Amino acid sequence: MLLISPPALQAPAPAETPRAPLALDLSGALSRARSENAMLRAAKARVEERRGLITTTRADALPQLTLVGDFTRVRDVSILNSGFADSAAAFGLSPESLVGARSIYTGQANLAQPLFYWGKLGTAVDIARMGEKEAAFAFTTSELDVLHGVARAYLGVLAAQAEQEVVESRRKTAEQFVSDVKARLEAQSATELDRLRAESELLAVIPEALQAEANVKRAMEVLNGQLGLDPKTPVALADLGLPEAAARPAGAQRSELAQLQQQEAMYRANAKIIASDLRPKFDLTASYGYQAGKTDNLFREPYDTWKVSVTMKFPVFDGLRSSGKRAQNTAQLEQVKQLRVDRERSIAMEQSSADRDLEKAIALNEAARRAHDATAEALRMSRESFDQGLITSLDLLQAERAERQAESQRRRAELGLWAARFDQRRALGLPPL
Repeated sequence: MLLISPPALQAPAPAETPRAPLALDLSGALSRARSENAMLRAAKARVEERRGLITTTRADALPQLTLVGDFTRVRDVSILNSGFADSAAAFGLSPESLVGARSIYTGQANLAQPLFYWGKLGTAVDIARMGEKEAAFAFTTSELDVLHGVARAYLGVLAAQAEQEVVESRRKTAEQFVSDVKARLEAQSATELDRLRAESELLAVIPEALQAEANVKRAMEVLNGQLGLDPKTPVALADLGLPEAAARPAGAQRSELAQLQQQEAMYRANAKIIASDLRPKFDLTASYGYQAGKTDNLFREPYDTWKVSVTMKFPVFDGLRSSGKRAQNTAQLEQVKQLRVDRERSIAMEQSSADRDLEKAIALNEAARRAHDATAEALRMSRESFDQGLITSLDLLQAERAERQAESQRRRAELGLWAARFDQRRALGLPPL
């Protein structure tokens, strides 16, 4: 008989132990992204792939040595279809003796070496090396994109948390205001209209608090994805403070432009390979070994066999394949040239825009700081006036709300200044820090 305990008697499921948040500052987040980001790992694997391609391409110019061991058992009847088979009976030979099965044992070493290809093999190795550099520049571009994406996500989390703090402060102030108005209503020093206004303020801020909480979670998931973490991993981020005033940093060569320049060089070198396909080529082949009908005769004289040959291949007509390749290569080279020119112009515009945005962010940060100082002073004076009975609690609430909004604008301007500095460094081809 199967006994099932009632739900009340079943052991409760063990509660999930909350994980301690992972403490990170911006430099730690960037370091983790360098080692854990999936896009960077893929870009690094592409560089390794290009390095392997260099070895593969170089192998075409090196001698190829092959050892062959072969056993063949054959019955060849072609002699029966020749003129000799018709006269074999006159010599006392039967057809069966002429076509008996035979065993052939072969041990041989074969060597193949390209001699002269008009620079095709060396150019192919050079192109493979250019491909490694091109992949390295692509990795640099991916790394900068990922690091600046992490920095942006870091700022997004801080901005969402700052907004949540402001909204939570407004909510607590509204709750306190409702409590005060209810107490005054009982003491008959406030009206029902005052209570309705206070409750309306509280009900208006509750949806904003829920939205702010959702924004924080969303921003945290985006950052965790950039860092290679589980989206639900709790993370405690260090505050950035104000960035130090510094002169415009010296820029580095943009990896995007260097990558396009490498592609141009690769297409130009590929034109040499296409031209070499229309010229004669020389190859050396050699072999040495033994071939015998019995294993006892292997590796003995006179059963040794050898061959040396120099072969020239002169292409005469390839169906216009090389002509099509040359036209395709020329068109691709022109495409890369135009992409490079367009990219140079867009980078120049990006750098000038980043400089202007940084100047604007500095001015906005200074204005927001002064506005916050003014509203903080207004809030202090409003509290003194409220204590003296000169203003109502609604006036004090409005002053506190104005101070919270000014605080939110100050934090946004501060983070906007960091974002502008990051954008300027990205435009100059530099990492965030």
